[in-house]
Amino acid sequence: MRAATQDTRSPDVPAPLAWRELSILIGLCAVLLLARLGRYPLWGDELYLVPAGRHPSWSYADQGPLVPLQAALSDLVAPGSAVLLRLPVVALTAATLLLAAVIARELGGGRAAQLMAAFGYLCTPFAVQQSAALSTFAYDAALVALLGWLVIRWVRTRRDVLLLGAGVVAAVDFQVKWLVPAVWLLLGAGVLLFGPREVLRRPALWAGSAILAAAAVPAVLWQARHGWPQAGMGAQIRAEQVTMADGQFVSVLRELVLTTGPTGLLLLLGIWAVARSPLLRPYRFLLPFGVVPLLAVLVGGMRPYYLGDGFAIFAATGAVYLAALGRRYRLDRLLPAYFALGTVVVVAAVCVLPLPQSWLHGPAVRNGDMAIRAQFFGLRGWPQLVDTVTAAVAGLPAEQRAGVVVVTQNYWQASALEVLARRDLPPVYSPSRGYGYFGPPPDAATRVLYVGGDSLAAPLATRFATVALLARLDDPTGFQGVNHGMRVWYCTGPQRPWSQTWPELMSLRIEHGT
Repeated sequence: MRAATQDTRSPDVPAPLAWRELSILIGLCAVLLLARLGRYPLWGDELYLVPAGRHPSWSYADQGPLVPLQAALSDLVAPGSAVLLRLPVVALTAATLLLAAVIARELGGGRAAQLMAAFGYLCTPFAVQQSAALSTFAYDAALVALLGWLVIRWVRTRRDVLLLGAGVVAAVDFQVKWLVPAVWLLLGAGVLLFGPREVLRRPALWAGSAILAAAAVPAVLWQARHGWPQAGMGAQIRAEQVTMADGQFVSVLRELVLTTGPTGLLLLLGIWAVARSPLLRPYRFLLPFGVVPLLAVLVGGMRPYYLGDGFAIFAATGAVYLAALGRRYRLDRLLPAYFALGTVVVVAAVCVLPLPQSWLHGPAVRNGDMAIRAQFFGLRGWPQLVDTVTAAVAGLPAEQRAGVVVVTQNYWQASALEVLARRDLPPVYSPSRGYGYFGPPPDAATRVLYVGGDSLAAPLATRFATVALLARLDDPTGFQGVNHGMRVWYCTGPQRPWSQTWPELMSLRIEHGT
């Protein structure tokens, strides 16, 4: 009876939202994610977001101001708390889960399609990662899903206020990361290619575009004043992606599997359904948004988690198509088994990870080793680094300790010292990536504790009058650049003022010291 009612309803009236089932699913998901929230140590980029927020700016080298602001506020309330820092991303993951179901409903999906879309998104390792650590992509995925829902709903209702709302959401998302203009352009390209071209004649669309453009002005001006570091980040990300597994193809395949999991098939089906299914013909404008990012990852070497912006949308299109296919070909048993497998993978990952440290028997030195170990064991070792530097400072005679500053090889190290160390640690600086834009040490700083790997030894000898090794940190199962291969040098007499050398030292590349 319920199926008959759904089949005979007007196509302009969406099916009822499966509130009860979705509430249970999202509630259980939230409990599961909250329970593991503090198990992983803070990731290097999470640590960086706190000092970034303490240096308010319209833009940063690699992101907008919204996430650093949240990080700094969370740390102000509960300093060093991983749980409070990450709490918003659990809420964002739950919201994205709901949006996947709501998008499926907007596309004409009933209860089965809505639940498949929600389960499909939940069963991606990306969703697990989105909720596990504070990041820009956790915000980005939720906001792009909301943007997609507003545009898809406009196609059905033609209510222009939705286009204006999409512009506002895009403007907010621009304060997270600079990817949303690409999303906006891809959706526009899809409209030009496949329609509905009527939207291009709506003033609300151009008003929304103007809101996005206006929101971008402060960041664009900041980037112009600082040499457009955002443009350099693309090349750097591609280089890091290739070196992570000593080859782009191997790296991309591994990262795609770790990002999509079993739901990768559903997402590919969702893109295919947008291209071929008559059921989704009005929404064919979504096709470039599915295909172009996938090509950017496979061919251009971009990070696979950039695909996560479209996961909620294409989980929904795939679910709507599968639900229709299931009614036609009686897939009643196959589909539940598929989603049960995905659920088992996600629940196992959440409950089992991180793995015990006793299983480790050597250091993580190569980038690929570090990335895999961080995902399965957690990036541990920051307290050891903090203790080593703190002890080195305390061991200096009082006359040498006066006016000393700390400079680190990469921004993760500087962030760990600023966030996790006691407040009596000397000021911390780093020329690495976004940290370098916070400014150099004062020219009057002639005593420096330089922290980094062995690769620093030769250049330090040319930059300072005296260089003395004070401390070593080599945990036999540690991470290169964190608690393995770390050195602390006491340097005096810089050959040139910091204000002159700092621009030369600044680099978007993250150095681990090998």
